Amino acid sequence: MDKRSADFEIYEDFRFRRAGGWLLILVSLPLTLIWALVGVPPRFNFADLVFLVGGPGMLLSGLWVAFPRRAPGVKMTISADKVTILTRRGVAVLMLDDLVRIKKTRPIMGKFDRLTFETEDGAAKFDVIQLTREASDIINLISIRLEQRGKFLKQGRTDVLGALNGIWDVRAGDPFEQST
Repeated sequence: MDKRSADFEIYEDFRFRRAGGWLLILVSLPLTLIWALVGVPPRFNFADLVFLVGGPGMLLSGLWVAFPRRAPGVKMTISADKVTILTRRGVAVLMLDDLVRIKKTRPIMGKFDRLTFETEDGAAKFDVIQLTREASDIINLISIRLEQRGKFLKQGRTDVLGALNGIWDVRAGDPFEQST
């Protein structure tokens, strides 16, 4: 299979959840061992219930968090002619020939980037939250596919001091400037 025709798959990554689960297991193991060694006190009080159930409860919740049992909820596939976005809300298929603009923004009070793919028919928004690739990597992968089709992405500049603005327009032609 040619590397140019291989599809890039980007999906939700559970590494932060797994790290939190393993940290919870690490904290709960000593509490569970103490519970196993001491057992139930002879004069049982309901305040003791918190300490008796705390260790095994934290251990069980750590195991539940560390080993997710569901498939990734977000998946993006970048193929030679289209970009397919599969989320819990539905499926969006964007043809690379119809792509007009890509915007990379960060919402107010947001921690993660949002990519907006504008086509002639409308726009599709995609939040880049805990994925296997960053937003800039996704834009670069799409740029590679567009260059194979004779198009390229050009990042725009603001009117004030010419700063980069996070909006990439799709242009036709050679992506590299030719000088005489």
